[in-house]
Amino acid sequence: MTSTNLIAHRGYSSKYPENTLASIQAALDAGTTYIEFDLQMIADDEFILMHDPDLQRSSGIKKSIFSLTRTTVRNFHADYNGQFSGQFSGIKIPLLEHVLSLFEQFPKAIPLVEIKEECIEEYGAEHVMKHLLPELKSIKDRCYIISFNYDAIEYVKNNSDFKTGYVLPKYNDEFHELADRLKPDLLICNYRKLPALNSYRQLPEDALWPGEWLWGLYLIDNAELAIEYGNSGVDFIETDHVGLLLQHDQLSTQIVSHAADEDD
Repeated sequence: MTSTNLIAHRGYSSKYPENTLASIQAALDAGTTYIEFDLQMIADDEFILMHDPDLQRSSGIKKSIFSLTRTTVRNFHADYNGQFSGQFSGIKIPLLEHVLSLFEQFPKAIPLVEIKEECIEEYGAEHVMKHLLPELKSIKDRCYIISFNYDAIEYVKNNSDFKTGYVLPKYNDEFHELADRLKPDLLICNYRKLPALNSYRQLPEDALWPGEWLWGLYLIDNAELAIEYGNSGVDFIETDHVGLLLQHDQLSTQIVSHAADEDD
């Protein structure tokens, strides 16, 4: 029985538009505990759930998100250009406060909040993180703040006691050294960047750099592969297909009944 935990990547993003309330709600309904979503800062220092620095993929419009404000973001949908056959036509881009209100209803859920590099490049790590940390105070005791950006995670560690996750841009000696210096609670990497599984379907012994951190890999959408990595010592598997993977016998044991939260 594997002990790895599944993370819903941008919610249940294979079935619902990514980084939307519908996608996150669907992941919760599927029984997952860990849910990752992306944040970008926009022009008035508000935060929206969005992976990209523009609206081309989400809304079919060539417009930078950095020109948006709390008021104007309401004018744009996030149905990802009919990716789901028009099923979610008109679905809106959520503000951070919207998803925080949702998580208040699900105290067993553990968010992984990824702050994107593009907004850090636009506004600076200190400016972005100084605004973000107070916004996340309602989930402080149960969330991870994660990023590819070293400076952002360093700021979190130096100015708060939030849990942190460093997403490795590359798997090499340079970033191993940076991880040792940063000492995040969680190291996250694309599984394809690691050495291949051996003939016994195990990672080489030294593949997972030792440290006080936990290890997470993305994006794995096959249950058997997720289990193999879990058996190799990987603590978290990030997937677009969280509901499907949770149906596997060896992964279904981690299903959480969030409905019970209402009675707590």
